[in-house]
Amino acid sequence: MKKQFIILFVLFSFSFLYAQENIREINIVHWNDFHARNEPYKTNKKKDGETTTIDIGGTGSMLGYLNKYRNDKSLVLNGGDDFQGSPISSITRGNSQVELLNLYNIDAFVIGNHEFDYGYMALDSAMSKSNFDVLSGNLYMIKEHKTFGKNYVIKEKNGVKVGIIGVSPMDLKSLTLPKNVDDIDVLNTDSVIAVCIKALKAEKCNLIVLLSHNGIQADREFAEKFHADIDVIIGGHSHTPIFKPEVVEGVMICQAGSYGKYIGKIDMKVDISKDTVVSYFGFLKETVMDSAIFDKQAGEKVDKMIASIQPEMQRVIGKLEVNWKKDACGQWNTDVLRKMFKTDVAFMNSGSIRKDMMPGDITVGDIWEINPFGNSIVTFSIKGKTLKKMMANNITKAMKDETLNDYDMIISSGMIIKIDGSNKNPKNTEDIIVSIEVNGKPLDPEKTYTVTTNSYTASQAKKYFGDFGMEIDAVDTNVIDRDALMEAVQQQKVIKNVFEKRVIDINK
Repeated sequence: MKKQFIILFVLFSFSFLYAQENIREINIVHWNDFHARNEPYKTNKKKDGETTTIDIGGTGSMLGYLNKYRNDKSLVLNGGDDFQGSPISSITRGNSQVELLNLYNIDAFVIGNHEFDYGYMALDSAMSKSNFDVLSGNLYMIKEHKTFGKNYVIKEKNGVKVGIIGVSPMDLKSLTLPKNVDDIDVLNTDSVIAVCIKALKAEKCNLIVLLSHNGIQADREFAEKFHADIDVIIGGHSHTPIFKPEVVEGVMICQAGSYGKYIGKIDMKVDISKDTVVSYFGFLKETVMDSAIFDKQAGEKVDKMIASIQPEMQRVIGKLEVNWKKDACGQWNTDVLRKMFKTDVAFMNSGSIRKDMMPGDITVGDIWEINPFGNSIVTFSIKGKTLKKMMANNITKAMKDETLNDYDMIISSGMIIKIDGSNKNPKNTEDIIVSIEVNGKPLDPEKTYTVTTNSYTASQAKKYFGDFGMEIDAVDTNVIDRDALMEAVQQQKVIKNVFEKRVIDINK
């Protein structure tokens, strides 16, 4: 009996030790949608009922926090959209961002839509200087007969073999100017993922990670489709701060907000004999300025990089006396453009506004950061009945999916639109409209109205306004939007516009 007990004990101990030997620790440190916020910026923080202003983000803080949380078991992943958002990124056509990303020792970076804002050739040139793996398996360069980035890479950390698949936005063509991606085909993303999974399983990977710049909703759908094989999705694009991993069909979905406000980490224990995650713990850490963490060399590199443009960027051109959130700032933008080009109406996509601003001096750099894209201003003419259909389609779309409001809702000037918000699923989208006034007068269906907008909104009209029965024949003014806005600030000197409801639900 004693002998049997000893044998059982030895077998149990061996099994326990074998099991423990196959459990390996690994972690992923990640961030996304940095948008060239290379310098720390101020934000408001509420604590115990009081609001204080803190400095947050910037390359120095991001790298400092990354170095604090990484170790020899870490994978460092970036979810894309590091380009566009500050003057230095636009002036250098993204090269500044690649130079700074090279400081991070990144394992994989997935191409986002804003990486294409300076054109695919400029992006290809900038990324040729990178010291990290660039992924984009679903974007195909037609003339070059190859995908823009690698389909996947395999990394090994602490004995865990990790396959990382990279997919860029499936709707890239509607997210940037057509000329910027005219040599790019978007492949069937589900098929690309399936092919990559098969290849990674053949390579006997213990863990499969999807690095996706498609937004939280698309990532949830990826999890539902590929939960049998994908373990983790590191996301971007929707700017969603996921403070602890969202689990869909057993797949952990992570995303770290935007603008370097957070850095994310997920610690995992992986059973390499069963290729499964045994346990995990994920969180986001706010990158509050801390001199003990801040990477001084990175900060100095940023300072030197922007020194040549600073005198002009810091030039004060006006004063802001109100808190500019996206809606109020956007209304001021459209008001300026409507008056400047003497049209009946002006509108723009709210995603064109990329920075909130607190009261204080307005500098040239502020306008660059608020309107970083450098779109030209265009004008066109349409009948009143077409204008009504366009706005009805946009409002209905936003009401059906509230996640679209931030980037797909149109900000307008010259119109007051009353809607019946209780009519959630109208047979005809125009049924939601109660009335439209254009400059104080009821909209005339047969009258021709003039419109000002930016070249991006005009080129992506179907994205914002659906099928409204015609093509926009836009006339390019050859005036860049931020140049027009800087001129307006200097003319007005003091700005104190207050947000007003221009789309009014009669039921509220």
